[in-house]
Amino acid sequence: MFLFIPLICGMRNFDRNYDSNPEHQGLYCPKCHNFGVTPIKRREFFAFYFVPIVPVYWCKQLKCSICNWRQDFKTDEDLQRVVEEQKNYRNNPVYTTAQY
Repeated sequence: MFLFIPLICGMRNFDRNYDSNPEHQGLYCPKCHNFGVTPIKRREFFAFYFVPIVPVYWCKQLKCSICNWRQDFKTDEDLQRVVEEQKNYRNNPVYTTAQY
């Protein structure tokens, strides 16, 4: 007699905010052209029966909450460089108003 036990395994993601600095919230998304990008800390685990077992990927990312666009960044200097570049978008009225 054979006993069949299904093995359920896969990948599980855990995202949390990178920091609470208001300057890092609402950055410009190059994909959907909205101001919905925030920095996050992302962790991916191999999961067995929905329990995270082995960490596979740890990183810091910029994530758009509207279109789910993502881009990795390595250091705080990289994030600060992106924030400085974003100031050009915020001060330009072409990017802050809808053009239909």
